[in-house]
Amino acid sequence: MSISSDFIKIADKISKKVDLPLIKEIITPQSNEGLKKSNFSVIILEDNTIGLVYINLNPITKNRFKNEDLTKFNGSDLISIAKLFGSNDLFEKSLALGCINAISQFIFNKANFSFDFTSDSLGLLNIKRSDVIGMVGFFPPLVRLIEKIGSKLIIIEKKEVLIQKAKNWLVTLDSSKLKDCNKILITGTTVLNETLDEVLDYCTNVEKVSVIGPTTSFLPDPLFKRGIDVIGGTYITNPNFLTQAILKSIRWDNSVRKYTIERNKYPGYKDLISKFIK
Repeated sequence: MSISSDFIKIADKISKKVDLPLIKEIITPQSNEGLKKSNFSVIILEDNTIGLVYINLNPITKNRFKNEDLTKFNGSDLISIAKLFGSNDLFEKSLALGCINAISQFIFNKANFSFDFTSDSLGLLNIKRSDVIGMVGFFPPLVRLIEKIGSKLIIIEKKEVLIQKAKNWLVTLDSSKLKDCNKILITGTTVLNETLDEVLDYCTNVEKVSVIGPTTSFLPDPLFKRGIDVIGGTYITNPNFLTQAILKSIRWDNSVRKYTIERNKYPGYKDLISKFIK
């Protein structure tokens, strides 16, 4: 079963047991500048739960988020849009994962789930100098951290323009190079574009695999089912500031906190629901 099908199945089961809030509004960046923080929108629910949406899979998708009348989704139920995660339309697919993130954060909050808030942006990989790190997706800040440690780094990218070599790291289009790595760090965008399963085919002999990023703010069951060890998501601490930051395409600052969830410490979504459904 595809990862999108797994997420849709979970969302559908949740919607039949839990009274989910409707969508209040969708906020998207107003700036036309090519800033990194203009790559996200937010879905705000009626109870002010927020789901993060990555909108920059390609320029066409990003322009649709900026130019389409998103008010038509106000008052919509989450599950009807979440089911579009199986769509071939990247706008619909991105919006659907945002709804799945919103559903997930609603469940985490209702269940009083205890996140492991962490300053370890490297997905609890416990990187050592002797490690060979695989990175799927280019994370410049994390590259600099790994460079300081001195580990060998192999970066898998889809964009040919990013292919380059440095003293301790290599950027390549060849995913099979992950077989040379013992620890893997993967961007959550691989869930959105459904390349995660393909990537994991080359990760069978690694010690640890982490999937991280704001996109990864969902219930991790489908990823843990696939053998992922750690997911790292984003928790919203100041919704009002974040909303303004999204609109202005500025840094999110202290409006969010990064967290990690480890597979061996996660009870599963059914257990979370049982904490508030009698």
